[in-house]
Amino acid sequence: MRSLILEDVVVGAELPELYFDITSTVVISGALANRDYSQLHHDVSYAREEAGHPNIFMNTQLQGAFFERYLYDWAGSKCRLARMRFRMKRPVYADSHIAIKGVVTEVLRDDHECGWVKLALSLVCADTVASECEVRCALPVDVDDNPWHRGEFNWSP
Repeated sequence: MRSLILEDVVVGAELPELYFDITSTVVISGALANRDYSQLHHDVSYAREEAGHPNIFMNTQLQGAFFERYLYDWAGSKCRLARMRFRMKRPVYADSHIAIKGVVTEVLRDDHECGWVKLALSLVCADTVASECEVRCALPVDVDDNPWHRGEFNWSP
């Protein structure tokens, strides 16, 4: 897959939506993969009877992983994530269908000629925004550039 370069991206551009089915297996595997043993993420009985939720739900790290997956599917392997900040507004329960979408909010070059893109992403479940995410990532400025090769003196995330 060809990685995007900075000139491919314009402010206001909408990214293609990406869809996922969030099964119990996805929720449980995601929680266990990052050692989150909270019963809210793997014990349906506990989530329902003790915590009052309709089902187990995705943890923070799993939602972050879905945003990161979306970013790299869109931009390619030369994209280098610098910052990610997101806010979970409501739980994403097992047996849900989600869509992740985004829009480009800023494109610029810094003093080191590194190309930067800011994105506003959202994770939508049942026609409601469940989480909002702001991402800043570096993209190559041309086909010969690779942000992953930038060292500490020319990398200012």
